[in-house]
Amino acid sequence: MQIRSSTQDGFGEPVFSIVMVTFARDHLVPQTIAQAARVAGDRLPEVEFILVDNNVDDIDRSSFLAPFLRWKYVKLGFNKGVSARNDGANAALGTFMVFVDDDAFLNPEGVLDRYEQAFAGNPNAAIVTARHIDHATGDTPRASFPHTDKSLPKDRPFKTFRFQGNGFALRRSVFEAVGPMSEDFFYGLEEIDYAYRVVDAGYEIYYEPACWVVEHNDPGGRKPRKDVEEMRLTNKLIISFKYLPAIYLPLNFLMFSAYVFYLNRGRINVFRSFGNFLKWARAHGDRRKPLGRPAIAYIERCGGAVWK
Repeated sequence: MQIRSSTQDGFGEPVFSIVMVTFARDHLVPQTIAQAARVAGDRLPEVEFILVDNNVDDIDRSSFLAPFLRWKYVKLGFNKGVSARNDGANAALGTFMVFVDDDAFLNPEGVLDRYEQAFAGNPNAAIVTARHIDHATGDTPRASFPHTDKSLPKDRPFKTFRFQGNGFALRRSVFEAVGPMSEDFFYGLEEIDYAYRVVDAGYEIYYEPACWVVEHNDPGGRKPRKDVEEMRLTNKLIISFKYLPAIYLPLNFLMFSAYVFYLNRGRINVFRSFGNFLKWARAHGDRRKPLGRPAIAYIERCGGAVWK
């Protein structure tokens, strides 16, 4: 791993670190970075931008960072998947870290003020999660809404127990206390794993739709949908095994497997996903640490069902 940084003098510690992991999207990344700089507005001197490069090549992409006064460029040299967010977080100095995907446009102008206000109004919130808006439809996809009750209003803030892995802000102090995001997952549902750890540590999560990202779902670097859905199912089984009380496991395993199978019209191999889960469980059975009663009570106060 190599880290390069800008050499600007005269700055104090940043208030915000914006972290972006990139892979196979050079056609879009300069635009998403420029948009982040634009919406930072007059707070640009208080922001550092950290680009984590997952591309397997020797290209130096630090020139993409020109819109920012200070930046860090983290070149991994291999594709680490979503867990590369940890490398960006480890390099961050900001009080708050905002994670934005490389095909997503952060909005609106002044968005950093809104994140900061949400944290100030919710002092026990570890994470402020933004609204996702699909570029093609202009709406928030069901899967991108950070609650299991999909009937809740998409345009109103609320406390929750889930967050989306794109456009979320995290207190750096919480990252240091709770630890890094899981390295178990290359892609898919990794934010559910971290959300369980955050709420089990006694923190809250806050949905603030006044902050939003417009997501393009760019195909660059993506695996075929069948592979992605099988990976997501395996990940969900792992997460449930790690955190859910035993009484909820059979129903969770059955219902989520059936749900994913139905959504994909039978085109995924549920047995392969389950086999991959069993392989993980045999090697990591000691990682099971079910949620405590305070975390379960918090989820229920937020209107959630623990078995989901």
